[in-house]
Amino acid sequence: MSRTMKLTGRKQFGLGILTLFIILFLGFSYTDYKIQRLIEDKRFLAPTRYYSSPVKFYVGQVRSLSSLKDYFSREEYRSRPFGSPIQVGDYSVGNRADCGQIVKGENEVFSCLLFRARYSKKLNLINLNELDQIHSIFVGEDLVPSLYAEADAQIFAQYLGSQPTQQIKVELGDIPRYCLDAVLAIEDPDFLEHSGISVRGLTRALIANLKNIRYSQGGSTITQQLVKNYFLTPEKTIKRKVIEIVISLIFEFRVSKDDILQTYLNIIYLGQSGVFEVRGYGSASEYYFQKSVDRLNLGECAMLAAIVNNPGRFNPVRNPENAKQRRTRVLDKMMEHDRITREEYDQALQSPLPHSLKSNLADSAPYYVDAVNKELKKLGIEERSGLDVYTALEPEAQQLAEKAVTQGIKYFENNLAFIKKIKESKKIDLQATLIASNPLTGEVVAIVGGRDFRTSPYNRAIESQRQVGSVFKPIVYLTALRSRAPTGQLYTPLTLIDNSPLKLEYDRQVWEPKNYDGQFSAPLPLFFALKESKNVPTARLAVAVGLDNVIATARDLGVTSELKEYPSLSLGAFELKPMEVLMAYNTISQMGLRQDLQIVKRVQNNRGDTLYVHDNWGEPVGNVEDFNVLVGMMKETLISGTGAFSRAMGLKHVAAGKTGTTSDTRDAWFAGFTPFHTAVTWVGYDDGTPHRLTGASGALPIWTNYMREIAKRYANRDFDFSKQVYEETLDRDSLIERGVPEEKARDTQLIFRRKDESQ
Repeated sequence: MSRTMKLTGRKQFGLGILTLFIILFLGFSYTDYKIQRLIEDKRFLAPTRYYSSPVKFYVGQVRSLSSLKDYFSREEYRSRPFGSPIQVGDYSVGNRADCGQIVKGENEVFSCLLFRARYSKKLNLINLNELDQIHSIFVGEDLVPSLYAEADAQIFAQYLGSQPTQQIKVELGDIPRYCLDAVLAIEDPDFLEHSGISVRGLTRALIANLKNIRYSQGGSTITQQLVKNYFLTPEKTIKRKVIEIVISLIFEFRVSKDDILQTYLNIIYLGQSGVFEVRGYGSASEYYFQKSVDRLNLGECAMLAAIVNNPGRFNPVRNPENAKQRRTRVLDKMMEHDRITREEYDQALQSPLPHSLKSNLADSAPYYVDAVNKELKKLGIEERSGLDVYTALEPEAQQLAEKAVTQGIKYFENNLAFIKKIKESKKIDLQATLIASNPLTGEVVAIVGGRDFRTSPYNRAIESQRQVGSVFKPIVYLTALRSRAPTGQLYTPLTLIDNSPLKLEYDRQVWEPKNYDGQFSAPLPLFFALKESKNVPTARLAVAVGLDNVIATARDLGVTSELKEYPSLSLGAFELKPMEVLMAYNTISQMGLRQDLQIVKRVQNNRGDTLYVHDNWGEPVGNVEDFNVLVGMMKETLISGTGAFSRAMGLKHVAAGKTGTTSDTRDAWFAGFTPFHTAVTWVGYDDGTPHRLTGASGALPIWTNYMREIAKRYANRDFDFSKQVYEETLDRDSLIERGVPEEKARDTQLIFRRKDESQ
């Protein structure tokens, strides 16, 4: 071999060594940089946390003193003697005499509860009467009267990427010494001495692997387990183990022992609760023991340390014998390392295992989370790791909405022959949606976008556009109330509308609307045509007031989808999203005060920076009196009109609304509201298969089952009407004289403007 070839070979070898060194150096530097950034941002497996709207207590709500005490105790508020200073997170209970000293003139008060919320830091006084009903509420340092009091926002869902997760971050100082000693004794006795790896542990693992002629043990320290959880895949190979060791050494160089242990105890996988991964000691303590981690005793700490090794095998509720044996092993290790005394050991051995696991909001409200994530994307917030997202969801409303939809679909599929036949022949599932809001604020408190998110994640509540049918009719009647009749006088609930056959020609088409029952009649009063959902009078009314004006009214109420000036517009022969219907009905319920719907209220990143705050003061879009008259007419729908079945189903609260059914029965709707709550339901098939359900028979029962339960937390109050209107009750004979068919006439209370012509 020539001298030249030898020199070339040496150069290539040197270049190879240099290249390898540079690659290793760059890899080391990048890993070191990534670790430093993670430490600075505190983003170790940081989940996106979704918070509910603060829990609210309403005047008129049925709430016993014991149930209020249970709530604040469960939320770990501190009980204080009545009369002592109330700090954030404190509550106190008073008797009749105590309560009377705070607010004078509250003679019907039997007991009261005073608390200072963590969320708002406001002082709140809840007064109760002898019927276990909230009599009055006062808020703020000056105790100003209020319709409701707010407690705290609650985490209702957490996600690591797309994985639903339970994770409650805790500080190392809040974790009992027993828990720290237990996990170190069983998982890493030399944690405080080694520099990221345990030579003894690796040697033991190597011998075991050679005996088995395969990779069977890892000899991992807590640092290595943390690195494996965050940086690496769970594969068991020698290559991955080498990388794990290198990163662990860097980790120990950059991060303190306290931070490593705290991070480990916050991210370690400790079980599965339905679709949720239970991660960290904070959430595991709540899941297994229904208490915060700082309240755990020795036996419970030993049990958590036992679960770390294999959460499925050592689950104390599902596998108590395995769990007890592993707990004994942990206690033995604690004794071996002088962490506990013999007396403590014996007592811990006798401590009972937990018998139940903490339940969660069903599937973490997946349709609501989906809606939130889509809203975040619209806001330009793409990075989700470590976000705190404060939403408008109310857990009680969401649970009731999910229950109403599930039970409604189940009833239809089990009891209606034509629905059964469709399921068997076409192999398709009936779907339903329910969305609900607090019309006072525009907060969307519940979203159910279908029967089951896991099998059908398409969120119909916010994405689907379906023909709305007669739920659009109130917009036509509102347009009439805002305009003038040919005589120059205002439309009133008693204005007569022609109900004879109608033929309209437009765009080389002929349109002949029919009433649902196929019948025509003499002219009908405005209110009666609406409550009975008559198509022909509605179509005539829309043409009379101008289709362009009907569209303008819809825009005022918050409808944004394309609308064309076709006569069929009057009967809802076009498509809207359920959210648009909710927006319109919210505005009607608030007598013309339009507010943007809120799903996301506030967003913060992991450093506490505010990325978004919803800011909406509302905008009046018409005369209050016109809306008053419309709401008075819409109340009749639920008293004696197409929505009257709601009363037979037990809805006792004052409410107003409208059924909606498309002509081919592909879509069934009901939209309605009380003074405090609005909800919209839809029932149908995704492919548009006719289902023969109407708004009254399909959507109304689901709406009623939901509204009947949610309304219990509010006082049964009428709507707040302007002083420029008045109520008048018309008897049966009077209504017959004014065009109501004799067989349908009954005493009816309606709202009239004071400037209307004499009735």
